[in-house]
Amino acid sequence: MSVTLFGDPKLTSPTECVVQRTTSRSLCRDLIARWHSTLPNMPPGFRLAFVAYASNGEPVACATWGRPVARLEDSKETLELTRLAHSPNVPRNFGSWMLGQMRRYIRENMPEIKRLISYQDADIHHGTIYKADNWTKVYERFTEHTWTNRPGRRGTERKHKIKWERAP
Repeated sequence: MSVTLFGDPKLTSPTECVVQRTTSRSLCRDLIARWHSTLPNMPPGFRLAFVAYASNGEPVACATWGRPVARLEDSKETLELTRLAHSPNVPRNFGSWMLGQMRRYIRENMPEIKRLISYQDADIHHGTIYKADNWTKVYERFTEHTWTNRPGRRGTERKHKIKWERAP
């Protein structure tokens, strides 16, 4: 299913939207490619995905949740927010509002999930949505990678990452 957007609606409040769970990988792929600031590629899989729709039915945001990427994380009781992308025409508080809507769904429908985590690219973002939704900063790291041993690697990169967590 390919997304046919008629134009991103200009929203004045998140309450003009409805957040719905989706199983459409193609819809998520298209929306993330369109709006994600740093990682426009869809992760290989997800356990949950949500799309926010404006009152005219147009999608304005997409988020995917999956098993934690870090192998030492508990994959039975923990979900990782792997992507959150939204239209540039949403209000400033939209990201934290959507986090709250998704947390409510997870809390009510997945009682086995006790912990949510997410990683922020601090070189680009300020973590405002996590602060506004009362997430806890777990750690902050500066890493340098030299990955030239495989095709497709970009070489030496310096990244500033922050890990956040919260109960659903």
